[in-house]
Amino acid sequence: MSELKSQFDLRQKARWLSGLIVLLFTLIIFSSHTSLADSQVQKKNGLLSAKIDRLIQEAQKREGVIPAPRSTDAEFMRRVSLDLTGKIPAVAELRRFLTDQSPQKREQLVDRLLASPGYTVHFTNVWRDLLLPEITTNLQFRGQVPEFEAWLRSKFQENTPYDVLARQIINSPLGANPQNQSGEPVQELTPRAYYIVKQLKPENLAAGTSRAFLGVRIECAQCHDHPFDSWKQQQFWEYAAFFSNIDQPQPNQIATALNLRESGGRPQIKIPDTNRLVDATFLDGIQPEWDPGQSAPRRQLADWITDNDNPYFAKATANRVWSLFFGRGFIDPVDDFSSTNRASHPQLLELLANSLREHEYNLKFLVREIVNSQTYQLTSRETDSSQSRPEWYGKMPTRGLTAEQIFANLVQATGFFRQTSEVDPFLFSQGNNSPEAEIGDLFQTDAENQLDPRATILQALALMNGAFMTNATSLEQSDVFTAIVEFPQLTVSAKIEAFYLCTLSRFPTDSEIKRLTEYVSTAKTEDDKTHAYSNLFWALLNSSEFLLNH
Repeated sequence: MSELKSQFDLRQKARWLSGLIVLLFTLIIFSSHTSLADSQVQKKNGLLSAKIDRLIQEAQKREGVIPAPRSTDAEFMRRVSLDLTGKIPAVAELRRFLTDQSPQKREQLVDRLLASPGYTVHFTNVWRDLLLPEITTNLQFRGQVPEFEAWLRSKFQENTPYDVLARQIINSPLGANPQNQSGEPVQELTPRAYYIVKQLKPENLAAGTSRAFLGVRIECAQCHDHPFDSWKQQQFWEYAAFFSNIDQPQPNQIATALNLRESGGRPQIKIPDTNRLVDATFLDGIQPEWDPGQSAPRRQLADWITDNDNPYFAKATANRVWSLFFGRGFIDPVDDFSSTNRASHPQLLELLANSLREHEYNLKFLVREIVNSQTYQLTSRETDSSQSRPEWYGKMPTRGLTAEQIFANLVQATGFFRQTSEVDPFLFSQGNNSPEAEIGDLFQTDAENQLDPRATILQALALMNGAFMTNATSLEQSDVFTAIVEFPQLTVSAKIEAFYLCTLSRFPTDSEIKRLTEYVSTAKTEDDKTHAYSNLFWALLNSSEFLLNH
């Protein structure tokens, strides 16, 4: 019995020591930090961000919009960390940023975040969902995700120009990996999953590429002429013909890398329920010139889509990138460029598109200029009724988070890794057994913008009573909770402050400190006090302030 008690005491001490280490890393304010070398810091050009602000301010003046004040440093760091890395900042980084007196600290923070692995991971998730929306509803294709994610991750890590990335997807090599001289397959990452998930069907590939890269919904003309736009049924199938040389799998056969094939010859396709055979034709009505014996229709299409003279590609890309930071694009929905859906700020959209071309489709350049603009750095608090319409950007809109962001925030805030440490990187093969998969399935959304987040009953129940949340706010299993509650030198108000910083990324107000100190102080025993802290931690993690980007 005494031996069991001794082992228990050792485990308790080890857990307390682990929590203490976490707390020290979390709470210490570093007196100094090593700045990036001058050669590694990209100086902010500022020309584009200043033009963004000028055009937005001119529109606000016309519409009688009084802009909100600038965001606080804490508000800005939480927002930009979520937007660039997909999760809230670590408390040590937050404290260091808040005490930094440099007038360029916001620009310097943006540069650090863009250079971090978190940027690569987050933008991989964003573009995976954009390019493969089918994986959220069709489980049979989730096995294709790991290779596609790995390929995308390598592109964002290298900061591959977006036009190059688009060309590589559209003209992806099909079939199994090539073999070396020994007959062994050469491991080569490709985006061929894009074709597999679209089931190799020309109509699916036409709809997917036109939405993703051109911002148009030509699939509405698949069965008949577009009811609200100028697209004709023949135009849809002429565009789909660029994918008609891809051999279709046999009935009841699922497309895989092993059975992907592409034949040669002039690409043509028959319009369903008709006797008309149409040739591959660009959406501007021009037919490519086909080389004898080497048609390469997908390469021809990729070149046309990404050509600087294409009227859609640069604008669609700029519009989509803008929407990532403001919840909606100048064209909303982002993939519905049409004669009946005009841009709210056409001059600004043209400016961003031209800047993208001039900077060779460098996404980091565009992202940096957008988040360094004063338009992006306004507070989300409404200070005047004129700020209510989101298209005039009088204040920063409140936006919903993705499933990955919600889970990453929970892990960051609680330090609770035990349930995630054994998760296989090929996440989707595990079904709903992991916390990531459970939250991912619950919080997946097909909303066309982030401005109207709506929680379901199942989502609320998972956060209030789910096993992950219960364990993450317990003294026995949450490192952050244990470190804060059991650290002997912290006062009640300091512990409340620590909980706010690790969840909401801000200091509590004086009234919050007063009210919560009174609440904790009413506890009569240490167990009651621990329970009070647990209730506080739980309430913060379930608050809309934690679950939204603002």
